[in-house]
Amino acid sequence: MTRIIFVDDEARVLDGIRRFLYPMREEWHLRFAGSGSQALEIMSRNSFDVIVTDVRMPGMDGTELLAHVRDLHPGMVRIVLSGQSDRDLTLKAAVSAHQYLSKPCDAESLKLTIMRAVALRSTFTDPSLQALVSGAGTLPSIPSLYVELLDRLQDPEGCPQDVANIIARDPAMTAKILQLSNSAFFGLRRRISDPRDAVLYLGLDTLKSLALSVKAFSQFPVRPLSRFSIEDLGRHTMLTGILARKIAIAEGFPRQEVEDSFMAGLLHDIGKLVLVTAAPERYEKAMRYAEIAGIPRRDAEQKVFGTTHSEIGTYLLWLWGLPDSVVEAVAYHHAPGACPARRLGALTAVHAADVLAHEKGHRVGGPSMPGLDTEYLDRLGLADRIPVWRTLIEQASREQKAA
Repeated sequence: MTRIIFVDDEARVLDGIRRFLYPMREEWHLRFAGSGSQALEIMSRNSFDVIVTDVRMPGMDGTELLAHVRDLHPGMVRIVLSGQSDRDLTLKAAVSAHQYLSKPCDAESLKLTIMRAVALRSTFTDPSLQALVSGAGTLPSIPSLYVELLDRLQDPEGCPQDVANIIARDPAMTAKILQLSNSAFFGLRRRISDPRDAVLYLGLDTLKSLALSVKAFSQFPVRPLSRFSIEDLGRHTMLTGILARKIAIAEGFPRQEVEDSFMAGLLHDIGKLVLVTAAPERYEKAMRYAEIAGIPRRDAEQKVFGTTHSEIGTYLLWLWGLPDSVVEAVAYHHAPGACPARRLGALTAVHAADVLAHEKGHRVGGPSMPGLDTEYLDRLGLADRIPVWRTLIEQASREQKAA
């Protein structure tokens, strides 16, 4: 049974939640707390899968509560349910939480958000892996880009386009900015799939708060990791995103699917950042095993971690509420034929772009990198399009260098 704790200083809000979630009583065990301190006391005696909290509360506010939860119970899914009365406070909470819902929130939206998060969480039976992903509030960025971002944000002459171009070159910044811009906190009625659009929509003042005050971004620590380069990862994901977008355009994808192909290409290897940040020694062990055994790195990840970067990235992006088509592409980009949905979409473009980018020379995937899944492409009637896609790689490479 899924265990959920709701925290709000307004008794009527908790009563309302209790009433409209009553039909879920056979599947969910619900607890309610009127303050952050009471919630922590309850959690010290009971384990929970999900916390849903308000932000603006007397005494311990939601931001402080979520910080404690992340440290003490990193495997919990963290959801904010709050109004926007205090923008700075709520922004901090939106960064700490996996998902943000605005008050008033209808019962169905709240229920679906919780169900969606719990459903994927159940696929990770290892508590350490749940904690590894759920505890990731921020992911580390390429050091040179992180420093460049801070410089541009503090430059009185800095412009949004320059900041946008920096963020688009970094997978960690891209993931975080898309999570936040698509959350209910900002109330945008359309999906944003390009980090450049996200930056232009949020504006420099918000970006300055995120980077300088809230610390939504962090710098990749200097470690002697001989088998991992965050710079190589950034170059590969940028090239994959650009090429996936070009493939999607060439195949006549709808506009939203074109944008999702770009987003998924930028984020398809985000799980590697989670693994190398949380467990660098184990990640090095997996990479060493891949070299010795001559197998793909994802197979070595499975051997060492019991999961792969694709699964880790899928879980993280699902927790962060990114679009289903993007999550699907990240989940199956190495094995598109295993995807239950048999359709032409972002997964198709990202799978092809990832393989072709590796062929180009960005070999961050390790030895024995598999080629295109021609059986999958043939089922979609696309096998004869591969030569056309290969002609796009040079254009994508030039665009990447110009970025």
